[in-house]
Amino acid sequence: MNKFNEIVENYFKRSIDSYHSCIQNKENRYLFREIGLSHRDVQPEKDAIKILYNDSRSAYYVIEVRLNLWSKQSNVGHYILILDEENQVLDDYLVFI
Repeated sequence: MNKFNEIVENYFKRSIDSYHSCIQNKENRYLFREIGLSHRDVQPEKDAIKILYNDSRSAYYVIEVRLNLWSKQSNVGHYILILDEENQVLDDYLVFI
């Protein structure tokens, strides 16, 4: 595996781990009840990694890692993990459609 692929896979692994931490948080369990699914029925799938630069400060950027969420061949939403240039978590989003 080349270095670029390794970096990409590490970002996706970190995002998947973060997604699992998010759904295991008891405060978030109500989200799955609202969509009528168990968190065990929803599987994350790698989607995209974006590097977003702030034009006013060229040294500042964020990394956005997106996972699609699937249940029984149907896309039920997405999870996004946002990291700063030092790979610290800034935010995450769990969105059901």
